Amino acid sequence: MRKRILITGVTGFVGSWLAELLVNKNESEIFGVRRVNSRLRNIKHLNNIKLLVGDLTDIVSMIELMKEVKPDQIYHLGALSWVTPSWSQPVSYMYTNAIGTINLFEAMRLTNVKARVLVSCTPEEFGDVKPEKLPITEKTEIHPVNPYAASKVAQDAVCMSYAASYGFEIIRTRAFNHEGPRRDIHGALASFAYQIACIEASLQEPVIKVGNLSAKRSFTDVRDCVNAYYTAMEKCVPGELYLIGTERVHTIKECLEMLIKLSSNKDIKYEIEPARVRPTELHYLIGDCKKFRDATGWEPKIPFEETLVSILDYWRGFVRDRNNVI
Repeated sequence: MRKRILITGVTGFVGSWLAELLVNKNESEIFGVRRVNSRLRNIKHLNNIKLLVGDLTDIVSMIELMKEVKPDQIYHLGALSWVTPSWSQPVSYMYTNAIGTINLFEAMRLTNVKARVLVSCTPEEFGDVKPEKLPITEKTEIHPVNPYAASKVAQDAVCMSYAASYGFEIIRTRAFNHEGPRRDIHGALASFAYQIACIEASLQEPVIKVGNLSAKRSFTDVRDCVNAYYTAMEKCVPGELYLIGTERVHTIKECLEMLIKLSSNKDIKYEIEPARVRPTELHYLIGDCKKFRDATGWEPKIPFEETLVSILDYWRGFVRDRNNVI
């Protein structure tokens, strides 16, 4: 029988790519949860998913979803995930990411849904790990330094408690930076590419506004990342934590300069805008993902340069279509 798969956060960056992957595999019935006012542009091309209105912060809607879908698998990607707004909205982040996960699990418990769940957490939970303690592994001590990371630590704890208390099959993942088309401009690379597209269209002066450029990150293409999630759901052990990522490490400055080189405008400069600099910064997010690779055999396939080209082309198309709204 075809599995019934539910994706929370289906209209988002990662959720939309996961839905596309699952639709293309044509193995399952795909259900996506969207908020009543969510933007649909990331999934408007997907006809073979059933969209249902729900809200993680509303347990009644979660219960109704469980009754209707009766999922065999749940990819729990719904979250408030941008770091910077979390300093001004810490309660919203904690409520959506931690309490929202409790609501999802309580809805499963109350309706006797026995789905396997993959939860997408974040390496931000580890905090600003010192160079001498790199690379990060599953055993690295957590030390969140922003409200977003704190909310995801709480989400992690919720997962562990429901696994221990009720035997829930929960696979916990923390994926390092993943990039590609559809990322919102709150992300650094998407912001750079969007500004370049605006410059090329003569909608902005040839100066890119940037934040901190010295941070080092390992990068995975989002299409490789969702394939990793799919593989994790099939092969990883519930109750375990898995780090997902690559060894491709770049500073944000290197990424910016690679994007500028891809532009048709050869006069682009950049300058730091203080409002884009975070109160605290993670200087190194570099992990050892051997545990996940050994468990699944997963390997990334898309070169980083191809990822950058696809991001820039996406925003060029976005800017050309004047009907689009950021």
